[in-house]
This record gives sequence, C-alpha cells and structure tokens, in this order.
Amino acid sequence: MAETGVIILAHGSSKGQNVSEIMTRVCHSVKARIGTGAKVIWAALQFNHPSLAEAVDACVEEGVRRVVIMPYFLFEGMHITHDIPAIIDDIRRKNAAVEIIVTRSLGYEESLTDLVTKRLYEAAPELLPQFGAPEMADNPCNIESLSMDIIEDLLSPLDCSYEERQVIKRIVHASGDPQIAHLVRFSPSAISSGLDAIAKGSPIFTDVSMVAVGINSYLAKQSSCSIFCALTEAGGQKTIEEAEITRASAAMRYLGKRVNGSIVAIGNAPTALLALLDLIDNRKISPALVIGMPVGFVQAKESKDELMKRDIPYITIEGIRGGSAMAAATVNTLLKLACGKERVAQLPTY
Repeated sequence: MAETGVIILAHGSSKGQNVSEIMTRVCHSVKARIGTGAKVIWAALQFNHPSLAEAVDACVEEGVRRVVIMPYFLFEGMHITHDIPAIIDDIRRKNAAVEIIVTRSLGYEESLTDLVTKRLYEAAPELLPQFGAPEMADNPCNIESLSMDIIEDLLSPLDCSYEERQVIKRIVHASGDPQIAHLVRFSPSAISSGLDAIAKGSPIFTDVSMVAVGINSYLAKQSSCSIFCALTEAGGQKTIEEAEITRASAAMRYLGKRVNGSIVAIGNAPTALLALLDLIDNRKISPALVIGMPVGFVQAKESKDELMKRDIPYITIEGIRGGSAMAAATVNTLLKLACGKERVAQLPTY
C-alpha cells in the first residue's frame, strides 16, 4: 500500500483534446522518477474526470494518509490563488485525517525554455539554424567546438563554478540532453579532490569496461593515472557466484582498499555503487572522488540518493538517468582540466 498519493492537477478541456492520454503519460514519467513508494494519478480542475475531489477520494480509499497535489499550471492566476484553495478547503473538511500538501505551480524553469525552443524549431527551423544541419564538418576538432558552442547557448546561467560548468557541458554532450544539466550534483570539494587525485597520478577505477574504454587514455597517461575496471580486476572467480550478489557488487568489494585515494567512476551498476558505499561505511575506505552515475529503474536513483548523504567528494546525476558515457565524460573533463588542455578532441583517443 502506498503511503503517499501524488495528484498532478491539470486544468482540463471542454473538448476532450486527449487530456487523459497526455496526463497519464505525465503520471507514468513522474512515477518512474520518484520510485514505487507513492501512488501517482492525475485530476482535472474543470471539464474532465477524475476531479480533484474524486482523485483524493481514490487515494483515501486505498489507505493513503498523505496527498501531495501538484498544480500543472504555468501561472499563479485565479485558479491557483482562489479556485484550487477553495476546493482543497472542502477536501480537508471531508478528510480531516488526511494530510494535504500543495506544491508550487510550474512557473519558470529553464527546462520549459528548452521545450519552447524545441517547438520553435519544429515550426520554423530557420529561426534556430544552429539546431539544423550545417555544412558537413569532417574535422573532429570543428565538430567538438561547434557542439560545445551549441551547448553553451542552450545552457542557462548555472549556480556553479567554471570547472563544474565544464563537467556539466560534457555530460550534456554525452547524453544529448540539455535538461540533464539541472540534475548534475557536486559535493563542495568534488572538483578540487578529483584534480588533486589526478595531480598525484592516482588510479581510476570503473565498474564496467564501457566506462574504462570511454576514458581518454592519452590524457590519463599524461597524468600518470592508470585505469582499472573492477570486473576485469576481479575476474570470474568462483567467490562471485558463491556470494549470491551481482558481479558488479562482488567486483567492487574485491577491490577493497585499492580504491583508497582513487577516482571511482560508476556508470552502469547501482549495486556497484551500493557496494562501494558499504566499503566506505564499514571498512573505512576513502576514495578521493566518487563519480556515481549508474542508470536504470532499479536502485539507480536510490543508490545515488545514498551517495549524496555521505560526507565524501562526489559527482552524480539525480534520478534514474546516467550511464557509462556520462561517467567517462566526467572523468575526461577532469583530466582535461588537470592537463590544461583546451580541446580534448585535438588529442589522440587511443
């Protein structure tokens, strides 16, 4: 039984206009991001069903005792300041034992600006030529430079340092998604700890080979940083099967004290990140920096939430998104910053 009900409150439409289809997709997307501990449904202020009162009743019938209502509205007009509060007052009188929480409306968010830009391009591509198909560029340096210029134009001012912005830009480049910029999280000492580790020639450990091969070996060699994949280091030893845990988890445990003072980049397996956190908590392992970017719907979000609770240097991406390419891109940015290189693409990538 869900402990919390989440209701996405739309305006509704007198002509139908596929309101149910769109709002159902919104709910599914929200549900995927916040996990399994909540019931997520939609309601309409007008014209459509379920109404807000009906949606609250549906939650209460399932034993929910806390309901979070998110008004899916852009502006705080009469609906937000008058109509919805009046309906909620009636709901509270009817359901005194239920806690009702109302979030802010959509308002201004940079991700919405990204969507506006996308819609403009769909309607009139000539307004945004940088998103179109420019003349063929064969030189990798030109391609990278153009990509970074486009990303710079897409990104809004971010509350971060220059170095953090460079990491964010590379993650956006690796993911092809400007909206992910707002999900990247840094601990206060993440950049300095990572750069210090590279300056010392500390090893770089990854959870899977896809992250390892994505790291620029030329830059790593320039910094005297060896690259190791946990799965390769652990091999296929029988203890992994006997432990009845994932290979990634067993491989991370196998590394043990070797990760002290190192950079650990996890871009695939949530269980590897959880195993690393267990080493940190119970065996007092102290990596210089954890790049925690596992991807997926099972334990990925939870493992990163746990990472952000720890007093250790980290760079991560909130929620279910992540992946090997983004983890490798983060390491490469730190290597580039440490080496003082302006263009990674100008360097050999072998």
